[in-house]
Amino acid sequence: MDQKHSFILSILLTTVVWIFPAGGVGAQQVAQNSLDQQIDQAQQGTPALNDIRQATSAAITAMNDPNCPPVTFADVLSNPDDTALNVCYARTQIQDGNVKGALATLERVLLIAPEALNVRLLYAIILYRLDNLAGAEREFQTVAEADLPDDVRQQVNTYLSDIQQQQQATKQSVRVSVGVYADTNRNAAPVSESLLAFGARSPIALERDRPNGDIGLLTILGYDFTHDPGLQNQHEFFGGVDLYGDTLSEQNKLDIHALNTDLGFRWRYPSITIAPRVFLSNMRIGWNKFYTSKGAELRLDHKIRLPDPDAALLDTWFLVSGQDENYHNTPDFQTLTLRSGKKSDVELGVGTLLFPDHYVSLVAQSQYKSGAADSGNNGAKTFSYSYQNVEANHTWILENGKFLVSSVMLGTRQYKHPDPLVQNGVHRLEQPFRVRMTYGMPLSELIGSDWIQEQRAQNAEFLSFAEETTISLTGEYRYQRSNITNYQTENKRIQLLLSRSFDF
Repeated sequence: MDQKHSFILSILLTTVVWIFPAGGVGAQQVAQNSLDQQIDQAQQGTPALNDIRQATSAAITAMNDPNCPPVTFADVLSNPDDTALNVCYARTQIQDGNVKGALATLERVLLIAPEALNVRLLYAIILYRLDNLAGAEREFQTVAEADLPDDVRQQVNTYLSDIQQQQQATKQSVRVSVGVYADTNRNAAPVSESLLAFGARSPIALERDRPNGDIGLLTILGYDFTHDPGLQNQHEFFGGVDLYGDTLSEQNKLDIHALNTDLGFRWRYPSITIAPRVFLSNMRIGWNKFYTSKGAELRLDHKIRLPDPDAALLDTWFLVSGQDENYHNTPDFQTLTLRSGKKSDVELGVGTLLFPDHYVSLVAQSQYKSGAADSGNNGAKTFSYSYQNVEANHTWILENGKFLVSSVMLGTRQYKHPDPLVQNGVHRLEQPFRVRMTYGMPLSELIGSDWIQEQRAQNAEFLSFAEETTISLTGEYRYQRSNITNYQTENKRIQLLLSRSFDF
């Protein structure tokens, strides 16, 4: 688990509520029945057994109580053997992001009420989220021995399967995405519909060179792997290959096909994770060779514990990279080679879990590009620039696997040399702005729960496909302000994407 570890924990309560619906019979009834069977087989008159039965019944009830009140540590100290109080305290700790504290609280509950099956399942899930796979597997296997409803058993079996997969030395994943989008200015033409040339401004003559919208088909295929060489602290190799296709319905000269590969190693230590990697990129536009690059990156991740012991950890990361970019002229674009050169990036980010289902981050980036010398412009590097931006991100985990991801970015790009072919003596300045929002869910949620329940027994393969496939809708607005009208652009985009991941 990397820098998103604490965010993954934020879905914990949502998962548990889904498995144990308030007021349902589900695991609550199973846990109570299991307790009843074992107690009935023993001597019911024994006070110790009666205490266990009462404590377990209280824990089961509190686990499924939607109105479980907030509890403080002082409340628990006043009555440490009250299992209902401890369960409510654990739920309060999870809501506050103190998952490790909740783990210790649930351990106390299980010592007093070992047959509280739904409490044990929550305990197993927390162990799993904290990467204690051996402990989680043991607890899930204990739960699996009970007579479970089909939906709960499916969840338990999924966790057990995931644990077996994660315990493999080599883990592999294939990602497939297919979608469509509509863009109001796919050719990034100036909003003024006019161009500057040698300082003179004139309207764009050809309709195809004015802002033109288009509809595109996206196809994305990705492969990722990690390999544990058997060292301490879960050090691992990682890498992957991504294929990207963007096929337009009209402006075919702007079709993009890309291949990206990377390979790295991740050193994990208690206070820091160090991850260097190398990468290669190859891109074609209109099926013509357009762009290639190779580079290296170093990323450092560090978690900071805040003074408040109940506060979530603060995720911080620092990234530095350098790459050599090579552009190639195409029949439609004859000056691309001037964009070739070396580019370096520095990124600093911080993120935290504000609430169990809200993760926010702020990222600052600085970039420098040294373009190729233009022999027709006295050797000036007209595509050399410095670029800085700040981006704020928010992820909101909703019920039943739904999510909402939002981001806002604002930057400034300053070019080092004026371009006399456009406007002599004027240094190009751009200020890009972007706002984006993505809403997604499992495909099964879109189809409808009633229909899913009808199909559960009849069409298990399609049901599995629907539950493991994500559908997302993205809306995006971009505006780039510039002191030169040629580069002042605006476009709006909406995108629908189906995504599926296969882990093995």
